[in-house]
Amino acid sequence: MTGTFSSVKSEQDRMAYTRALLSGTGTGALAQSRGLRRLRGNREGNVLLGALLHAGARLDAGLTLTDLEQRVVDAVAKYVPPAELRAFGRAYVEARAAGPIAMLPESVTRRPVETGYTIAEFKDDLPAIARQVVAQPNVQIIDVSKHADTDTFDTEQFTAAMAEHGRGITILTGPPAPVDTQGLLNVRLRMLKFQCVRESGEVGRDEIFWGVSAGSDTTAKKSFKTREYGATSSGDWHTFDYDYNAGQTYAFVSTVDQHLTTEFQCWEADDSSGGFYNDLRSALADFAEAAADVSTDITASADDAERKAAGWSAWLALGAGLINAILGWITNDDDLVCERSIGYDRAALLALRNRPGREGYYNFDGGGGGHHRLYLATNEF
Repeated sequence: MTGTFSSVKSEQDRMAYTRALLSGTGTGALAQSRGLRRLRGNREGNVLLGALLHAGARLDAGLTLTDLEQRVVDAVAKYVPPAELRAFGRAYVEARAAGPIAMLPESVTRRPVETGYTIAEFKDDLPAIARQVVAQPNVQIIDVSKHADTDTFDTEQFTAAMAEHGRGITILTGPPAPVDTQGLLNVRLRMLKFQCVRESGEVGRDEIFWGVSAGSDTTAKKSFKTREYGATSSGDWHTFDYDYNAGQTYAFVSTVDQHLTTEFQCWEADDSSGGFYNDLRSALADFAEAAADVSTDITASADDAERKAAGWSAWLALGAGLINAILGWITNDDDLVCERSIGYDRAALLALRNRPGREGYYNFDGGGGGHHRLYLATNEF
């Protein structure tokens, strides 16, 4: 994919954001940035972000990138020009010289610039990353068969942690499926409606839209942003426009073998130019591509169910670290109320198909940015 650097933020703004990321603080609005809060609460998941900044330093030093470094550089090239990435790398070197970097794991920062970070080394680090990610309070692994009588899988503790971290990860599993249910599943994941539990603390009523990405292990993928649902106050409900052909009702409509990975972002609309929305659509499409890859990798893994779920959580945290940095570079990230990555394994999809009404809600609690409940229905067609 190609793109232009039409971001809302200027080069100076992106540099200021990077310095705030590296220092863990910032001044003015950056000091209270929800985007930095999301990164701060995802330290061990920020490995790919660390690899990117390490790669910037290596580029600035005229060194050849490793396979992993080249991959992450290519992933953000449409959002961050090479000259800026080298400048980010210089800021990274300066920050590292001053001491530990609170938002980046030492698995990256302990390496001298002369030493690259390879895919093989990254894979060796993954089990430890998975253990640390699963231990976070905003990560949950749920057996849906044990929650048949509830309309949400979110506990109060998880929702509170999500408000603190600005995001959440949910892996939905289920009991082993009977042998006669094997074969590709035709899955529809429908966005039904959402409720504003609490509007933001900003002046005036909120205008809400949703960004969506999804990808399965059959390489099927989808990404889009909904229209804006304006004049939203606490207690209000909005039903998503039903238009099957427009593709704005279903987060996913295609086949799944064993794993489906999704990302939902709740945004409050601002006065950003079309450049930001184009970049957001591009970022969502990139995440959908990554979601398909991750779903395929998890399916191909030889791990048992528990280790697969932990590894899946780690991959979602890694993707979140990179996409949150990208969003911070391209826009006023305080407009992102909350985001959630939700993984469905085959057993969960089959179990959800048999639930009464086939629907339930997922909290998107962004603390002071507002709290919304997204209702989804999962079934086959």
